[in-house]
Amino acid sequence: MKTSKSTLTVARMALRAARDSRPDYAKTKSRKKFTPPQLMACLVIKEFLQLDYRGTHVMLTGWSDLRRVIRLTKVPHFTTLCAAAKPLLGQAGTDATLDAVLDHCRQAKIRPKCSQQAAIDSTGLESRHVSADFTKRGGRHCNHEKRRYPKLSAICDTASHLILSAVIDRGPKPDPVEAKQTRHEALKHQRFSSLLGEAGYESEGFHGRCRDQLGIRSIIPTTGRGGPRADGKPRPVNGQYRQLMKQRFPKKTYGQRWQIETVFSLLQRNMGAALRARNYHRQIREIRLRILTHNLAILWRKYDLLYRATEIRDIEIVEIGDRWHLTVKKRKIMALDCDQQIGPGSHCLHHWR
Repeated sequence: MKTSKSTLTVARMALRAARDSRPDYAKTKSRKKFTPPQLMACLVIKEFLQLDYRGTHVMLTGWSDLRRVIRLTKVPHFTTLCAAAKPLLGQAGTDATLDAVLDHCRQAKIRPKCSQQAAIDSTGLESRHVSADFTKRGGRHCNHEKRRYPKLSAICDTASHLILSAVIDRGPKPDPVEAKQTRHEALKHQRFSSLLGEAGYESEGFHGRCRDQLGIRSIIPTTGRGGPRADGKPRPVNGQYRQLMKQRFPKKTYGQRWQIETVFSLLQRNMGAALRARNYHRQIREIRLRILTHNLAILWRKYDLLYRATEIRDIEIVEIGDRWHLTVKKRKIMALDCDQQIGPGSHCLHHWR
């Protein structure tokens, strides 16, 4: 799945999703200097460009086009961005923004109302920028791989690579520890017919919960348990669904499970494998921000179409509220944000459905 490489496009998507998920001001007497959607867009750009808070402040100071897209009259200080990350990237705030992003994806026909297949898996993230060769050869850091690390358990849509839910914990831990919560969080955002998982999630209880209570077809390979028998015969497989997976395992359908590995690869290639935060709770907020940024980078495909024209005839531009409404021969064709420059000399128009 291709992701956007345009900073302005991702900033525009982030501002739009944040405005749909939260009000501009929490209280009547709130300071009118910056709005939470504007600060959320700044945080998304920080993660998209792999910057720190100071670097984001410097970038916004020198990039007038980005300030116009986010509708900033003043540049927020880096301490303002750091303080805004705690309330904006909490569990409730992240769920609301993720719902808004997924709703935009449904409107853009990137995802259906019910996904056919979803995949579940977990991965570990580096908590510091130390090479593997240094940890192996260095005496003081030789046991770095045995220490605890941030662990991300996620469910993604195999067709669009959108992340539907994420549970963040500390590893190493068995995958079934976060499986129930990850599945519960995903069902709050999106329904899916089949759930694909690796052998680490294989258990009769997980199959029974998915198939009997939730109506989800769980596809997980059955593995042998215990040591070999004294007589050399294989051990019997217990459980109705474990036996079903052992006898009639859908190999072709299960091949789509690798899409979750592609999602983890996209996260690490686009935003890095190591986290910049050092505190555990700040690491959680950074991972949540990466997930939102990943989904916003996918949203650009059909929601931001580029129109090129050498001549514009019989066109009428009317400003209603904070949006431009364009009509050609008395027929409305598109609506745009007022921060975009449009007119008879324009050669590109960003389309908002």
